[in-house]
Order: sequence, then C-alpha cells, then structure tokens
Amino acid sequence: MSQADLSQTNLTVPRLKGRPVIGNTLEFKQDRLSLFSRAFETCGDLGIYRIAGDDFYLVNSVELVHEILIKKGSLFEKTDRFRSFARPLLGDGLLTATNEDHKRNRRIIQPRFHNAAVKPSADLAARVAETVSRGWSDGGVVDVRREMVRLILGVVGHNLFSRDILDDADALGNALTDAIHGFDSQASALIPLTIEWPTPANLRYRRAIRRMEHAFYTILAERRAMTSKPDDWLNLLMESRYEDGTPISDKQIRDEALNMFMPGHETTATGLTWSLHLLARHPEAYQRLTDEVDEVLGGRLPTLDDLPRLPYALQVFKEALRLYPPVYMFTRQPTEDVEVLGHRLPAGAAVVFSPYVLHRRPDYFPDPERFDPDRFSPEREALLPRHAYLPFGAGHRVCIGNHHALLNGQVVLATLAQQVRLHTVPGPAPVKEPMVTLRPKGGLRMRVERRERPESSAAGGAETANRLDRPAGRTGTGTGTGTAGCPYSGAQG
Repeated sequence: MSQADLSQTNLTVPRLKGRPVIGNTLEFKQDRLSLFSRAFETCGDLGIYRIAGDDFYLVNSVELVHEILIKKGSLFEKTDRFRSFARPLLGDGLLTATNEDHKRNRRIIQPRFHNAAVKPSADLAARVAETVSRGWSDGGVVDVRREMVRLILGVVGHNLFSRDILDDADALGNALTDAIHGFDSQASALIPLTIEWPTPANLRYRRAIRRMEHAFYTILAERRAMTSKPDDWLNLLMESRYEDGTPISDKQIRDEALNMFMPGHETTATGLTWSLHLLARHPEAYQRLTDEVDEVLGGRLPTLDDLPRLPYALQVFKEALRLYPPVYMFTRQPTEDVEVLGHRLPAGAAVVFSPYVLHRRPDYFPDPERFDPDRFSPEREALLPRHAYLPFGAGHRVCIGNHHALLNGQVVLATLAQQVRLHTVPGPAPVKEPMVTLRPKGGLRMRVERRERPESSAAGGAETANRLDRPAGRTGTGTGTGTAGCPYSGAQG
C-alpha cells in the first residue's frame, strides 16, 4: 500500500481501557469472552485491546470480515504469536502454514473431503454413535463431554487411519486435553515463554505431544508394512506428490495428521456436547428432534440419503455452534500496512475475530441469547447477512473439514435421539471454559433415559428418501444444505 493511500486512512480505532503496562492481559486470562464482549460494546465494529505489550484489533462486523478474510485475504497470514504456540504440536500443517504452503498442501489434501468421502463418513458416524451410546445404562449418569470426545475420536480414527481407536480414546483424549492446556497457558501468559521453559504446563504439553507422536508414528510404520493399504486419508498422503514429483515427508505427514486429528475431533465433539446440553434445557426442541427422527427413520440408523428429511437435527447443531462456537476466536496478521474500510492496520498487527461475539450481534441474530434452531431453517438462514455466522472461519483458509463436521453433527444427533434422551442433573449450569476451544469446564454430566426404538417402517426407508428431491443449494452463509450427494457443499469463501 502506498503512502498516498495510507494518508487517506484517518479513522481512529477506539482503544479499550486497561491497566498500566499489562493492559488487558489479566482480563484475557481470566474471562476473555467478557473482554471481547466489552470491547465490542465499548469500541464498536473495530477496537483495540492490549496483551503483554501488544495491540490486538478485535473485528466484529460482516463488512470487516469480508474485507479482511475475503477481499484482501491474501494480505493476511496466521499470526506469528499463534505459530509460536501451535508449531510444537501442529508443526507446519494446514493450521500453521503460510498462505503459500497452505495453498500447496491443501490442494493435496482437499480430495479426501469431496463428495465421494461423505457417504461412508455418514454411515460410520451412525454406527459409532450407536456403539458408544449402547454402553450407557438406563438411569445412569455420563459425562457427555467425555463421551462425545470418545465418539468423534472413533469416527476420525476410522476416517483418517482406518483404525478402531475407541479403546484408546480416553488416553488420546487426555493427551489432547493436556496439549490444549499447554497451548492455552502459553497464549495467555503475561510473559510469553517458549515450550522449552520447564514450567508445569509446558512439561505436560511436551509429554502430550510425545504421546500423540508415538501413536501416529506407530500407525505410520504399520501402514508402510502393509502389502494392501486401505483407501483412507493417510494413504492419500503417503501416495501424494508435490508438483515437482517430490513425495511428502514423514514429518509433513505427521504435521498434517495432527492438524486433522486434533481440530477434527475437538470442534465436533465440543459442538455436540453443547447441543445435547441445549436440548436438555429446551424439552420442546428435544421432543421435536425425537419426533422427526422416529418418523423418518422408523428405528433404523440414519444414512446420507435420509439427511434431507432430518433438517431439524442439523438446525440444532448449527444453532449450538452459534451460541457456543468451539472456535470462539481466531487471528490473522497483515503482511504489510493495509487499509480496511478507512482504518489502517499496520503490518504484523494481530487481528482477532470472535465468532462468539459476532454471533451475538442483535442486528444479525435477534434475541441472540435465545436457543432457536429455526434460525437455520432454509428460509431464515437465507436471510442472514453473509459472514454473520463463522463457526468454521471464512475465505481461502476456511476449515477444510467444515462439511464433515456438519454431517457428523447431524448424524450423531439423529442417532443419539433414537437411542436415548439425556437430562440435566441437579447442580449449577455448566461454565464456559474458553481455551483453545470453548469447552464446558469440568465436563458435562447428564442422566440417561434409554428409549425403545420404533419398528422400522417403509415410509421411513432409504428408498423413500432416495426419491425425495434434494433442497436447492444456497449462498447466504455457506453452511446450509446443498446439492444431492453432499448436503454441505455450500462454499464459505
């Protein structure tokens, strides 16, 4: 950007008040959701808060989202701060790669997320959800957060590695939790320390990384020893070549594996956890979901062809992602001085997007704290301002697994609604814990009521579903049901 252009950008960005020297660091560490909300209420669409001596620009309007992530997206990279915290775990995978490397690597990985991979993923999610829920006793209390992690790890393990990891899900889930705590400890530290510093959090972080690397390299070694290899995501990477013919290194395969494995389970499991919490708190919505599932499925497991006739399950999941977006914040930094709608963003500045706050703008979502799955009926979703709904980000770095996350959420909710009804247990409401993702602090205990599945009926059969016309695709937020074969094929760019 030329100096002449920059001279025309004279809008001052409001600054949130903070403490001397440390600015808003303690507030970010103690209650970052309130910090983001206060920044929006005080500063409006663009405001500055300060952490550990650095300015952070909080973006909170669809116009600015479009300008930064879409129109001028090539001028914004992942932040250096994010990379320094995430690279020990994620290496140079999609989440941490520079734009140039991201484009190259995404081109290789993307085919595994196309329509052909959707149907087996739907069938798998239903089977794993049935298996996990079968272990819940009638009248018993389960930690839904733990169970959803196990469930989605089971799905992701099969999709990525053709491997049943349900028996190992607790150990892997604990390792991932330790990694998340270590990552978050660094991100919110008053004095940022690299992972080499032997703090208790860093030591746990390093142990977690070693456990996950050991698990992955064991799988990779076993796969290389196979004469007949399964057609899965891991095999795709092992057989892929860059444009110059160079094979992907084991280190890069490791990085991409953990980039798929960690976010691939964490975001969907967290979204499902909050979905079940909201359903239990709103019995009328729960009953509507149950009635829909019973009428359409008649007691059998859902398939991909059933999903157009199970719209409420998807609406519930989308509304849960609105109220409790697992990725409640993400960041970018301009590679040069950039003008956005009259504001100057200096090169290297940290630009923050908070879907949690954006999803609570009453001009985008009236009565925003109310749980209302009908916000995502096709008619009402089509009226949403583009980019008002950002559970998966937007632009050229939109989450590569967004379609699969929505698919798995819809299938799992429909399957669980067949098997059980979950109820809240006495005690305080769950507390939001915004770390790398927005988890319920300490898990989420719920009481199980087992249901008798109705007899399968021809009216609810797959043949009838096959004859139904698929709903037309739409362009509003890019997360609606789409064309035949892939109900999630809308683009978020």
